[in-house]
Amino acid sequence: MRRLGAAGPVAIMLSFWPPLGGFVLLASLTALGPWLRDHGMTGWVIYVLVTGLLMGLSFIPTYSCAILAGWAFGFTIGWPLAMITITIAALIAYGIARWIAKDRVLEVILERPKWAAVYRALLTQNFRRTLLVVTLLRVPPQSPFAIANFALAAAKVPLPEYTIGTLIGIAPRTALAALVAAQLEQLRLKDITLDTWMVAAGIVATLVACSVLGVMANRALQHVTDESQRT
Repeated sequence: MRRLGAAGPVAIMLSFWPPLGGFVLLASLTALGPWLRDHGMTGWVIYVLVTGLLMGLSFIPTYSCAILAGWAFGFTIGWPLAMITITIAALIAYGIARWIAKDRVLEVILERPKWAAVYRALLTQNFRRTLLVVTLLRVPPQSPFAIANFALAAAKVPLPEYTIGTLIGIAPRTALAALVAAQLEQLRLKDITLDTWMVAAGIVATLVACSVLGVMANRALQHVTDESQRT
């Protein structure tokens, strides 16, 4: 933790800070939604700028942003606006994380052979491999946006793979949240969080993504083990 400098405390803070902000935002949706909707395109701009900044600073999670967009603007407008906002937030978070982490996190990873092997196998092979890994990290609905932003930026994932992978991976769950919110006549948090088919889809997506990443990581570790045995 000492060697990580500010990166260590920031990573811990990101594990609980965004959900708290998300609860606050969801609690005020019935007031915010109509206000944004009544202001037309001005409401769109305010939504993108304010929620994008709040997400980029890790004050709110992506699901609350998507729910607000669907509730305020409907699915057709809300989903694209949410994706634009998430892209802006991801870029803000990337810049902040690179500034905070600098080279500390990567140095710690590379000093440990097994960690380094997994890092190189997952994130330094080529564009397509890195893009796949970033996408898989973003797909599960339970994947924490703020922590993933920080980890990927600290690991110096190239910006194109980071941005494209984020957009591809996070699009389905954002669309789902915006669609459900848009279709609800009266927004009730339990109607969103306890919907059976949403929970089931999230579990399946999480299992698939974790399985693929696990196989790739295990292959990298096996390669390191085999090389050490030869020497």
